[in-house]
Amino acid sequence: MIERIKTQDKILVVRVGRVGDVVMITAALTAILKSFEQAEIHILTSDDGLRVLNNFNKRVTQFYLYNRKLINTGWIKYKLKRVIGLENYTHIFCFETKPSYLKLFSKSQAKIHVNKDGALDKNYAWHCLQTVNQVTGQQMNEWISLKVNEKAVKQSGDIFIENKIDKNVFIIGLHPSFSGLKKFNFRSQKSLHERGWPEENWAELAYTLSEYAKQKGIKVHIIMDLLEEDRALGERIVALSHNVVTLLIPTMNFERYKATLKSMDLLITPNTGPMHVAGALGTKMVALFSVKSPDNSGPYIAAEQYTPLQAEDMPNPDAGLAAITVEYVLDACKNFIHKEKNTVEL
Repeated sequence: MIERIKTQDKILVVRVGRVGDVVMITAALTAILKSFEQAEIHILTSDDGLRVLNNFNKRVTQFYLYNRKLINTGWIKYKLKRVIGLENYTHIFCFETKPSYLKLFSKSQAKIHVNKDGALDKNYAWHCLQTVNQVTGQQMNEWISLKVNEKAVKQSGDIFIENKIDKNVFIIGLHPSFSGLKKFNFRSQKSLHERGWPEENWAELAYTLSEYAKQKGIKVHIIMDLLEEDRALGERIVALSHNVVTLLIPTMNFERYKATLKSMDLLITPNTGPMHVAGALGTKMVALFSVKSPDNSGPYIAAEQYTPLQAEDMPNPDAGLAAITVEYVLDACKNFIHKEKNTVEL
């Protein structure tokens, strides 16, 4: 049933997860904002979600934070259920996959909308967008998107100047890390298999990219912007690459980090949160996947913006991400490297 859109709508959007999980709902959130033009939007999310969606739009006026790992989650759920019941929501869009979240809305009179089971070859962000379209009766075709503020651009620019990085040359970013890399348990080992490309490969790729650019007469600067906890990894890659990579370890600031990602003309990354953030900023990418398919877990962006590489297409897919060869990644990168810097309209 198509809903009549009212000017006094108050809407709750629900997505609790890590950075990449939340970025994936931005296409649907944009569709909600465009369809309910006067509505006030509240968001139930995580600390990571707040970082992603803070300042997303001035009509997003309230955030409720939920941490699934806290011991007192029962008390938190009780308070959330009470608050949600007291708010006069007309619609609740729940983009969580676990049915247990529906219990939080038991005291609300809002119309509740959840993603329906659908084609596994469709991106999660697409399913969220279709949920909104089914409610509004419109067929909005939005991509994931994020904004960068001027203060963050200046902060990123200052770091570039400090490290003698010329923003006018072709900037290539490498992101060799991923969440949980430092942990030692079954889940982290599974993540390493799926998202850990060998540091020797990163170094060889950087060096061969540098040599390729020289042959083509293209000025490039290859950078890594990493957390302090990944410093040792970054330093090893720099050394193995014959120092063709500039390692940045600035104080972590998500807004500044977005500005740095947007400054890159090309980013090479495994399936991580920064992959989704960079995609939402319009950055061109070569993204590496193993086990999970880019069709349903990749960035929801225009096809020409990135090239996904799948370990399962390689001769030894059981090796996980390590099955993807340096040559394979290099060939994909060559399609994006030009003398003229890339520009993407958001």
